[in-house]
Amino acid sequence: MGGVASSIPSHGEYVIDKHVLSPDTVWDPGAQLLSQCVVVENAARTLYLSGQTAISADGQFEGIGDVDAQIRLSFENIRLILDAAGGTLDNVVKLTVYFADIGNLDTYTGILGELFPETRPAQTVVEIARLAMPELLIEIDAVAVF
Repeated sequence: MGGVASSIPSHGEYVIDKHVLSPDTVWDPGAQLLSQCVVVENAARTLYLSGQTAISADGQFEGIGDVDAQIRLSFENIRLILDAAGGTLDNVVKLTVYFADIGNLDTYTGILGELFPETRPAQTVVEIARLAMPELLIEIDAVAVF
């Protein structure tokens, strides 16, 4: 079994122990893509974030036609929510990513490597017929633990 471990300071007195579980009995996508399973010990609370998109705090669409910009703003919105809750992107253990065009997966994977250089969250990635608004190219929801 492969794995990467990390300890994350949590909100309050707890320290979260988080590690990747990659049993030899399932496909190993490699650390560059995702983690098959993220095991969390000592979490005091769990946050379930709604799908985040390229809509800024003032309700404006950003990065229309630019998937890189939309991915970055979606993650920035996730970061801002986690910050308000007392956490960081390091607290993310699961992502669900909805693409209007799965051909943008390489762009997403590259940005993911920048944002999660140590331990990738568990993920589900899907292409759908369309998102809630035609301007949107991607939507990302997250689960985080503290």
